Amino acid sequence: MTNKQVLLAKNHFLKTFKKTDDPVYLYLPRHVAMVEKWAQNILSDYPQVNKNVLLSSVWLHDIGLLYWDKETDHAVKSEAEAGRFLLEIGVAPDSIKAIAHCVRAHRGRDVQPNSLEAKILAAADSASHLTDINYLIQMSEGQRDYTMGKLERDYRDVSIFPKLKKVLTPLYLAWKRLLLAYPDTVMEISDRFKYENDKKGN
Repeated sequence: MTNKQVLLAKNHFLKTFKKTDDPVYLYLPRHVAMVEKWAQNILSDYPQVNKNVLLSSVWLHDIGLLYWDKETDHAVKSEAEAGRFLLEIGVAPDSIKAIAHCVRAHRGRDVQPNSLEAKILAAADSASHLTDINYLIQMSEGQRDYTMGKLERDYRDVSIFPKLKKVLTPLYLAWKRLLLAYPDTVMEISDRFKYENDKKGN
């Protein structure tokens, strides 16, 4: 069960997504598809990678975001759902354990990525953040400190792989400049505009 397993994981994620009515996660399928593209790019340099483990974990790593318990870290929920689903479709215990580790460790919080597959997933996830609109969504919600911290964590993760770090460093620096300049609220930038006009009036 190789390519079939990845396809089943993908279909399970997409079916679960269709059941949610939370508009916060409307971009999630695009995000996960981008993670898969980045993972494919990275693994091309590492032929020893278990592609089946990596790509299955890609499609299951954020599935916990689609369950209503908002208090629990989504990596924990994703790990539990991945284990349940993979057991249901008959995946071997060793593969379930490997995929579950990738899923749980992709944020690098309470569990650090130890396997090569887990490190690639963490880096691919972070690369997708650097090349999409996640930071702008979070900044528009007033989450400045969280977003700045997330940018640094994402850069940490892509830096695991020197070639990826080299490609994404200019984008990281550009995001950092933009986020530092980004207003906390629409009123803040409106007040800046008013202040400049008042100065001209004087």
